[in-house]
Amino acid sequence: MKKWISITLLVLITMATWAQEVIFEHYEEATDFWVLVPYNSLNFPKDALSVNYQLSMEIRNSRKKLVASLGQMLNLPRSSWLEDTAIPVHLSAKLDAGKYETILQLRNLALGDVHTQKKSFHIQEHTPIGQPYLLAQREDIRFLPQSLDLDAGHLQSCEILQSFTIAADSVVISTPDYRWSIPNPQSPLQISLLSDQGIPESVKITFWESNIYYQMEPFMYSPWFSYNQRYSLEDQRKQLRYLATQNEWQSLSNLSSNKLAEGIELFWNSHDPSPGTARNEARELFYYRVLKADEMFSLHKRLKGWASDRGRIYIKYGEPDEVYENILPLDEYPTFVWRYYKENLEFIFSDLGGFGQYILRNKDEEY
Repeated sequence: MKKWISITLLVLITMATWAQEVIFEHYEEATDFWVLVPYNSLNFPKDALSVNYQLSMEIRNSRKKLVASLGQMLNLPRSSWLEDTAIPVHLSAKLDAGKYETILQLRNLALGDVHTQKKSFHIQEHTPIGQPYLLAQREDIRFLPQSLDLDAGHLQSCEILQSFTIAADSVVISTPDYRWSIPNPQSPLQISLLSDQGIPESVKITFWESNIYYQMEPFMYSPWFSYNQRYSLEDQRKQLRYLATQNEWQSLSNLSSNKLAEGIELFWNSHDPSPGTARNEARELFYYRVLKADEMFSLHKRLKGWASDRGRIYIKYGEPDEVYENILPLDEYPTFVWRYYKENLEFIFSDLGGFGQYILRNKDEEY
């Protein structure tokens, strides 16, 4: 029997300028917190080769009593190999079941800006299997890469770190070239992926517990870690109009600003194709399409790609199966035609103003 695992993600959201992921996993011996800071979110002083941040985190119980804290300096270089990665910061604390609040602060010591965030969470049962974090190290900097496509020659280490509470009979590590089993594994599991042959193209981790097995892949950086830094909650509400039913949109529209973050999470929970697992594939695909639409169709700051007609159709339907373009017509407007075979849909976009803003001509086809 195959099972999937679930973890709890605390998505710390501000309305404007900063976001990171905080993950907690609750074990008998301690509760582990991982703060994942997107490198792309860091602000470097002009012409500076590095930047210093002071990160601090407090954890308070339901009576506001401080039960754990962390303070750490982040000294990071301006380096292209760190782009599209996350910087992990780890805190382990002995916590009982109950309600808590995290208070996270990140201070740029050069520019002076300070970002403070609060998030409530509830510790209940122990985490059966934690995330298999893929942690690489280069130039004494530990980071969470976006993929296994790494320059192994420059790495000091590359490993999977994973905790668990189940009584596993074995853990099987599978790559395209080899497969090995670890009998009676002990938590935490630490697996090195760096060898003389480099780093494998892919890795699967399988926990066996009697006749039940839990399968997963390494947990790596994803661009949506910084999604909340790029898009305000109000932008995210507007984006969900592309997916929401009339009733769902009515509910989202009526949410006050202090309830919006929770409302967005509830929306995505209801649209999770695999509830109870660590991933929401529908949400990941939606975020990917929004980011891609911005990349392809943005004209300027006031007209983001996701808000354009082409962006909206791309987010709703994905990459078209066929594209016809006539961008230098005689006595006509420049035009693109997108065709979707499965849906039997055709969308016609024309640049009516001559400034590159393509307008959907046949909006009736969209609905």
